[in-house]
Amino acid sequence: MKLKKLAAALATAACLALTGCGGDSGISLKTNMSYTFVVDTGDSVKITLDTSDDYSMTSELPFAVSKDGEVQSQGTFITAETYGNYEEMIDDQDGVEILDTGSGNGIEYLFWSYNDAEFNYAVLIKGSNTGLLIGNNVSEKSAEDCFGRMKFTLEK
Repeated sequence: MKLKKLAAALATAACLALTGCGGDSGISLKTNMSYTFVVDTGDSVKITLDTSDDYSMTSELPFAVSKDGEVQSQGTFITAETYGNYEEMIDDQDGVEILDTGSGNGIEYLFWSYNDAEFNYAVLIKGSNTGLLIGNNVSEKSAEDCFGRMKFTLEK
């Protein structure tokens, strides 16, 4: 009998040590969803979205990224050539402000606003003939949050 009580006490202590005491354990669950698209360029591109905090993504094109059931961003595929055209075109357009450019994790991207009402990303997937155009007319922060939750992978 003493052994059962000791085992129960140890199990309770282990649970408290792992989850912490109190209502907020500080542990957040990260969930993802992925869709693989076979694109007109011949590439297969997998988009993975971090769906924690009630984000979701649709599988049809243009795909939509939603938070709490409200569409935040929409995206579609473009060619690498079209991506290059965006690089040149947005520099010379009135009302356009380039907010960020960068590369990493297998992509290169441009982020710009148009008249402070549209917030767009052009993405080039390195080693492919494929890019994406992702638009958001909610806010700059919403566009950044959606984009930051996405990962793009060229499938072999």
